[in-house]
Amino acid sequence: MADSLLSIGKTAVLANSRLLNTTGNNIANINTPGYVRQRTTFVAEQFGLGVGQGTTERLVNEFTQKQLRRDTTNAAYSSQYLAEANRLDALFSNAANSIATGMNNLFQQIQTANNDPTQLSNRQLVIGTSQSLLDQFKSMSTLIADQEQFLNQQLDANVSEVNDLISQIATYNNDIVSYGSSSSRPVPLDLLDRRDSAILKLAEYVDIQTVNSNSGEKLVFMASGQALVVERGEFNLFSLRGEPDPNDRVIQLTLQSNNDVRIELDAKGVGGKIGALTDYRLQVVNPVQRQLGQLALTLADSMNTQNKLGLTLNGTIGQDLFRLPAAQGLSFSTNSANARVSVSIEPGESGKLPPNDFLLEVIDANNIRLTPLDDMGNPITANAKNINSPTGIPGVFNSADVADGDLYGLQLQVDAAVAGDRFVLKPLNAAARSMQMATNRAEDVALAGPLRGDFTAANLGNGRIEGVKIFSTDPGSSAFTSSSLVDGPYTVTFQGQDSADNDRFVFSITDINGVTLGEARFSSNNFNNVLENSVGSPSLKDTLGFDFSITGVPRAGDTFTIAFNENGFNDNRNGLELSALQNASLVRRNPEPFGAAVNQYSLNQSYATMVGNIGERTRQARTADEANAAILEQTTLWYESLSGVNLDEEAADLVRFQQSYAAAAKILATSQTVFDTLLQAVR
Repeated sequence: MADSLLSIGKTAVLANSRLLNTTGNNIANINTPGYVRQRTTFVAEQFGLGVGQGTTERLVNEFTQKQLRRDTTNAAYSSQYLAEANRLDALFSNAANSIATGMNNLFQQIQTANNDPTQLSNRQLVIGTSQSLLDQFKSMSTLIADQEQFLNQQLDANVSEVNDLISQIATYNNDIVSYGSSSSRPVPLDLLDRRDSAILKLAEYVDIQTVNSNSGEKLVFMASGQALVVERGEFNLFSLRGEPDPNDRVIQLTLQSNNDVRIELDAKGVGGKIGALTDYRLQVVNPVQRQLGQLALTLADSMNTQNKLGLTLNGTIGQDLFRLPAAQGLSFSTNSANARVSVSIEPGESGKLPPNDFLLEVIDANNIRLTPLDDMGNPITANAKNINSPTGIPGVFNSADVADGDLYGLQLQVDAAVAGDRFVLKPLNAAARSMQMATNRAEDVALAGPLRGDFTAANLGNGRIEGVKIFSTDPGSSAFTSSSLVDGPYTVTFQGQDSADNDRFVFSITDINGVTLGEARFSSNNFNNVLENSVGSPSLKDTLGFDFSITGVPRAGDTFTIAFNENGFNDNRNGLELSALQNASLVRRNPEPFGAAVNQYSLNQSYATMVGNIGERTRQARTADEANAAILEQTTLWYESLSGVNLDEEAADLVRFQQSYAAAAKILATSQTVFDTLLQAVR
């Protein structure tokens, strides 16, 4: 009996000592990050001979742990996304940075100049306000570019941290496997804690899934299926590459077994902080930079185009007010050595420019293809433009080289490229910070109309020339020189009705030498757009570069003159056209064909839409962050309810185990007493 009591007492003391050690370890590590509460359990020995084998294990619910990782990924994603979005939202919500205010100030100054076109100071204000607007564009675009660089720096740092965590997890797997699973050499529980902590930390950066292997290793995969940590301690690492643009960092997975094998990861679904950075760049930063460049180019090109249709204070045809930048195409590493492409805006075609990047592919010696790219960088093949060059490459190509006349407002110069060469074109990326003024002379603001229409005093009718419209002042495609009309002024004579031609009304147009340039015929007495109705092709409107209408009722033989507007200093007709650009639909929304939908904004509408999208993205990010933070807090409490250390519970266990330890010690004392009694009985 004494022998049994001794055995029972010994196992009881050892068991309770182990329970006290486990409880004490829990209390000691209550503030240790990643520590999982431990519990020791025992089984009874057979035949009532005390306590049997004891096992210490971590209290972890696998489902709760996976839920915690998932919610950690979501919360890290929304928090990082919101932090980046807040920066851009604060930039554009500040009234002092408003591009809309700058544009409105410019058009207000143009209107002031229209009120008194003879005042040089008013025109100088137009030049000064234009320069201020360019400075605003440059400042905003530079700040966005700086944020893009900051995003890349964060990506570099995060990828380095992720690779470190991946290698740590692989090392932990190796260490755990080396212990085996036998009871004689159990895996240290703190090693499992460290591995789980590393996996949870990894979940902050990317969305991951884990699988338990038979050997005790944790296999880690991305949510999209790519392996990060596999069996036998092997792992794959992240890397960043920008191809062809080094600033557009693309995430790749590099195989440890073969560094030459790189898997490019889809930007969608990466999750975590890295996913937030890539998504934010693709969804917000890049589109805003392109839209800002599109707005700047459209405004500048539209004003250039209209200014060239007017007359300056010096009495000459207007020229460009702004100098538009060109951009170099980004060449892929597989291109031929000397392949080069540059892209610029075709003058007067900015209304066809969508807020997209483009892919240029050289098909063969005579054919190239231009395809707009979506926000993710994928080609929108339905809107590709094919260009055939009978003279081959190199060459300069614009809207005249495509069947529908819509090359997205671009002018391409392709040099030394061969079949298979590809380029990414980003004409908008640096446009807002690269534009410059083409002149600083106030006299170059062309407020006057270049033509003057008049009637002859001897006319019998009351016909008048109205609505003179200028379409081109290019000496190569119109009747204009820099300061006159070729063989002008022109005489317009109303011939009356021609009974031989279905009673049509006929006007003849002659030059200063009496040479007839053409006739215009009307079936009614509505004499709008006289030159457009000229007989023959092309019409006189296309060859002369202007048109006009005649109002009232002219009589046969009445004549009218169209002359160059010499000394037209007090004229603001072209200035009014410049002012009208403020509300005109000039900015293309997307690369969809014109007419398929409402596809153009005004300048202010374009800017308001851009700012509204930034605000909406920020609001969505704020809502998602609040929701994900609340869910993570709830999941953490759920996880901690089992795996976290509860001081009240541990204190109660400590008292209970102390009492059971003392009781076990009493068993040993009782055993000693019984043994002594037996010895005395046999003396």
